[in-house]
Amino acid sequence: MNTPRLLFLRHAGHARQFAAHLGAGLIALVLVLGAAPARGQGGGNPAAAASYCGDRLLVKPAVGADLALLHGRLGAAKLREFPEIGGLQVVQLPARADVPELVAAYQRSGLVEYAEPDFIVHALLTPNDFRYWDGSLWNLHNTGIYGGTPGADIHAPQGWDVQHTAPNIIVADVDTGVRLTHEDIAPNLWTNPAPTIGDVHGINAITGTGDPSDDYGHGTHVAGIFGAVGNNAVGVVGVAWQVQIMACKFIDATGNGSISDAITCLDYARAHGAKIVNASWGGYGFASAALFDAIDSLRHAGILLVAACGNDNNDNDTNPLYPASYALDNIIAVAATDRTDNRAWFSNYGARTVQLGAPGSPVFSCWNGSDSDYRYDDGTSMAAPHVSGACALVWAHFPAETYLSIRNRVLANTDPLPSLAGRTVSGGRLDLYQALTHAPPAVNLPTVTVTAPVAAASESGPTPGVFRISRSGGTANPLTVYYMLTGTAQNGVDYRTLPGAVTIPKGYGSATVTVMPVDAQPNDGAKTVILTLAANAAYTVGRADRATVTIADNTTAPSLP
Repeated sequence: MNTPRLLFLRHAGHARQFAAHLGAGLIALVLVLGAAPARGQGGGNPAAAASYCGDRLLVKPAVGADLALLHGRLGAAKLREFPEIGGLQVVQLPARADVPELVAAYQRSGLVEYAEPDFIVHALLTPNDFRYWDGSLWNLHNTGIYGGTPGADIHAPQGWDVQHTAPNIIVADVDTGVRLTHEDIAPNLWTNPAPTIGDVHGINAITGTGDPSDDYGHGTHVAGIFGAVGNNAVGVVGVAWQVQIMACKFIDATGNGSISDAITCLDYARAHGAKIVNASWGGYGFASAALFDAIDSLRHAGILLVAACGNDNNDNDTNPLYPASYALDNIIAVAATDRTDNRAWFSNYGARTVQLGAPGSPVFSCWNGSDSDYRYDDGTSMAAPHVSGACALVWAHFPAETYLSIRNRVLANTDPLPSLAGRTVSGGRLDLYQALTHAPPAVNLPTVTVTAPVAAASESGPTPGVFRISRSGGTANPLTVYYMLTGTAQNGVDYRTLPGAVTIPKGYGSATVTVMPVDAQPNDGAKTVILTLAANAAYTVGRADRATVTIADNTTAPSLP
């Protein structure tokens, strides 16, 4: 594995509360764990190349393809398979494998939709609970103590008068694990009714066991923010006083986690009834199609994913951080605000890709050092679980509503802030009370879908393939629909460049996107072009959200390498 340098530097004013964690090597993906980088320090280079595991790939078979023979010829073996993610496979590579060459070999075979490295991501960091009353939990109720601005909070007390528990909502904490015996977390842990590998409260995807104990602290801190027990006279209180915390560990004690292990956790959460996934981690330099597919499978299951947007004062619109920047309408990307309702100095932003802000600097919550350990931490990692907890309460209050309705209630009812205007989609900070009491504006949006009426293209001729993007509802106005292109073919190399958007004209119900092949390299085999519809405020995406065109090589039929 290429080993990144991990920067977990906290603000100097909190030096007594945290330890700085430094590793060796060159950073390849930004940290998006709880801690923000120290002033003058970056959390990594957002433009750096992504690091990846040296012994694994992620491979998605083409429809109907059997990869067993191909694996054998390449000296590889299938480790895991995800039937609900189109048969996605985690593939074990031979010792000292050339990862880029094996990715290319799978792509040349014509038997896969895509093959990619297994990228590495990093963790990004009125009850009677005494820390609520001493002013430490300004994020929930800010009275102006410690230099804060009164009201610069999520208006939790008012919201709690409406709904303060979500006993039937499972929130998956996909992170470094959770201290399972912590006094403020243990009573709220989800319990598996039918454990198979000792997974009573969740899983450890790294070891393949049912022990998701936290050996770093970050996941415990996150869990405390969204779900620490309320009104128990100890410690802190979560946004939701009662909620089911599912502990899913894929990040190790050094802050590293692989995409394949993250996907294992996401798939586990889906299969075991989670309604919300908290993802306080991410990275730059890659756009994993496998991770996108995994989150899209959550979308089809009606599950929200709340993601930290990053700690580098970076514009995610121009330099995306994943998973927060995927254009899926079940993702809520969250920026961090401080005690004075300013965007935290380190927080990433994005007028099109970051939905709202929430308190993130500094936040007091549970830690993993002991069963009564608590500390401050900073970061968009701390902001995201505020939104996860709020979504849990809103869903408990409106149990019949869909993930889109819950998302819209939260995003349509934020507190407008000058510091977030033009920097986030909503221009505001999370407001629990308004999300619980104000209905989102009634909007009848069209639903868009995609098909591939001409799914077979060829370099001979060339013969183009065609996608058709259709809309439901009225046609009185033009509608611009955005899309992403993945697959084994490269946009602008294996086919003429496509811009990522198409406009359905006024009076029409559909528009086409033409894939015109380019014979870029002889004998390079069949390649796939996968068009996936991207989320946008102007429409909703239907279940038929992707289609595939296959480009045949003009010299040879698809064959094994």
